[in-house]
Amino acid sequence: MKRFSFGSLLGGAVLALSLVLPAGMVSAEEAMPTLTINGVGSAQIAPDTAEVTIGVVTEAKDAAKAHADNAAQTARVQNAIKALGIAERDIQTTHYDFSPIYDVKDNGRSVTTGYTVTNAVAVKVRNLDSVGKVIDAALANGANRVDSLEFSASDPSAAKNAALADAARDARSKADTIARALGVRIVRILNIYGDTQSHSPRNFMPMMMAKEAYDAATAISAGELSFEASVNISYVIE
Repeated sequence: MKRFSFGSLLGGAVLALSLVLPAGMVSAEEAMPTLTINGVGSAQIAPDTAEVTIGVVTEAKDAAKAHADNAAQTARVQNAIKALGIAERDIQTTHYDFSPIYDVKDNGRSVTTGYTVTNAVAVKVRNLDSVGKVIDAALANGANRVDSLEFSASDPSAAKNAALADAARDARSKADTIARALGVRIVRILNIYGDTQSHSPRNFMPMMMAKEAYDAATAISAGELSFEASVNISYVIE
């Protein structure tokens, strides 16, 4: 269920009075005094989707073995994730690297001592109750790297609209306050500009995880997604 809470943030207000120019040089609308206000607002929504990036890193002296070990571990990881009900379309390779390991000798020469292979996949989890299970299953089946965890909402439009409405109310409240203080009256809106931004909670985990860290179950808290909006409104005053 989506949850919203609305809050207004204090912002600045600018009173812009038109310059008095010779007759005929500006239009009647341009000559009107205006009050330009910035309003801000926010809304929160519960996420319903998570994306966790999981990797397998292997090392071996022989290139073929490093590659084979990584391929086998990665296959086990992906099969374990699919067994939890994660669809094939929700597993995507995001990084693959095959690199030699060098040892620099006293004489400055670099000698290849082995090879390292990294294979990372992003897993989209549509049931948030399964996020911890996905991580645990991956680590238990060969993954040794968890890079990031990010939450999102499949349909954030209602929260974005709520944040914009909150920002518009904030702008009007500020405009009314300033108009009363100056002894002027708001006639109408001349123009409006609005924009929204989202702030997703992210949980970055250690890049490499020791085998001992796999024993405990992973607890995940989704929290809330916050959407912030700002509007810039110019009012005609008299």
